[in-house]
Amino acid sequence: MPDSDPMSVLVRLLGGGAPTLSPQAFVAERDASAPVLDVRTPKEFATGHLHGAVNVDVLASDFAARIVRLKLPADGPVYVCCASGMRSGKAAARLRAMGHAGAVNVGGVGALRAAGAK
Repeated sequence: MPDSDPMSVLVRLLGGGAPTLSPQAFVAERDASAPVLDVRTPKEFATGHLHGAVNVDVLASDFAARIVRLKLPADGPVYVCCASGMRSGKAAARLRAMGHAGAVNVGGVGALRAAGAK
């Protein structure tokens, strides 16, 4: 669900290719049963992440193989976050190319927490 948040527009322009959901919209509209992928490095993930998030480093050479093993839904939402929204935009686009039509970039963990995500 794309929105008109200026930061979302910037993320789509710089790292996009996939729909973006603002942190506020994520908090308000989140499907609690849908997976959340945190595509930062394991070291970044260890510093804190959203409850229930699964860490799959988008920069790892086995990113695609790990995604396949997760058996993510093909059409339901898959929320993708990182530190700023850049890597998650690229990862969401890769997920869509792999057949996960519901992959959406929800931006950076800090912004998500500031909006009330846990």
